[in-house]
Amino acid sequence: MNRKTFLKNLTATAAGVTLLSPKKFYGQSTGVVTSESKVRTSGSKKAIVLGGGLSGLYSAYLLKQTGYDVTVIERGENFGGRISTYTNSELGIVQDLGGEWIGENQTDIKSLVKQLGLELANANVSERFSLSKNNTDLHKISGPSIDTLDKVIDLHKSLGTSQKQGLDKINFSSYARYQGLSEEEIRSMNELYRIILGADLNQISSESVLDDLSALQSALKPKYQVKGGAEQIIQSLLVQLKGQELLLGETAIKVSQQKNQVNVELSSGRTIKGNLVVCTLPSAAVLEIKWTPTLPKDLIYSALRMQTGKISKNICFVKSNASLTNFFQHTTTAAETFYVSDLAIGQNVTAVTSITTGDKASLFEKGSERQKKNLMVSALEELGNFELVLEKPFYFHSFQKSTGRSGFVSLFPPGSFGIKDVWNEPFERVFFAGEHLALHTGSMDSAVASSIQAISKT
Repeated sequence: MNRKTFLKNLTATAAGVTLLSPKKFYGQSTGVVTSESKVRTSGSKKAIVLGGGLSGLYSAYLLKQTGYDVTVIERGENFGGRISTYTNSELGIVQDLGGEWIGENQTDIKSLVKQLGLELANANVSERFSLSKNNTDLHKISGPSIDTLDKVIDLHKSLGTSQKQGLDKINFSSYARYQGLSEEEIRSMNELYRIILGADLNQISSESVLDDLSALQSALKPKYQVKGGAEQIIQSLLVQLKGQELLLGETAIKVSQQKNQVNVELSSGRTIKGNLVVCTLPSAAVLEIKWTPTLPKDLIYSALRMQTGKISKNICFVKSNASLTNFFQHTTTAAETFYVSDLAIGQNVTAVTSITTGDKASLFEKGSERQKKNLMVSALEELGNFELVLEKPFYFHSFQKSTGRSGFVSLFPPGSFGIKDVWNEPFERVFFAGEHLALHTGSMDSAVASSIQAISKT
């Protein structure tokens, strides 16, 4: 079944489903669903999903809609993967600490948000990412350089495979330099896009960047946010999965395939049997599993080639004032970039969010509370005009602690052209999904799109 037919059939099925309120949060506080909630049909088809992030939960939702009983296995302490939202109703503050922005043409995630009864709000920072002549004062790139970028982005759409392979051999910074952009302009683009990609453009294939810039679904073209925070998507999916088995703190250590059955052995000693597996784990985690039969060499090679960029988001609570509206500023400090979302502006207190990437992100992931506070204070001193409030003026969040993974955004360095392609076909009864395997990566939309692509082949 192709993707289009699958979506058409799913829409017809979902039309008869009454969605529950996303406020009825389910499954996050316990390692196993309660027996009261666990409603199984004897003899039904059984599927196992590895990974409880957006891609994993949406895959489980799609499988349930198509008649499967599903077991979701998540090694972390919470469902949601790279999605997490800080919410303080008393202060009137909502701030996403992981996946946050949704593009105008990211139709898969927009459809899911609508289907779950959630709403989108315009992201006030979105104009920052528009490479247009109207924004030359924001991104410090001249009009002629914008014209040059527009031409190469448009040209990319007509390139053949061999030409794209050639572009893939050099990083984007080098390519931009060859096209005549100045060092200041390249530095400005680096500052802008590393907060989405988790790395400088000199670490990423020029083919990968141009492919994203020329795509309608690109993560580099943010437009909206989910009202109430992106974690509402996770909570709503968990509600829809009531009656399925949702496991936290469990790690798959072995996957064995025999005829039409797949056995997944867990670190706890339990074995779960199913008719198929959907694996949404990061490539590095895939290699940590013992596979029987052995994982094909082309998948192993691809997994070894894939990399991830690091992003750390942290919050400073400051006294609200008019200057914080549309605030967005880069610094020379370890905290790197600060911005204020409209949803994070309370009546008296505003959450100013820092986005730190690469090696600097490791300082916030691994540093002590005192070290992290000192880093933030140093950054705020450079920015000036901020009055810290609350007894605890900082909120530090660590995905590395909650997921056990150090990298959070797919990164494709020079020489990685086509390495995702080998994951498109199933490995016997194992189907692969995840943000890193979508046609255009780095967004919540890519996580959802990869799930649709995988489940349509089951």
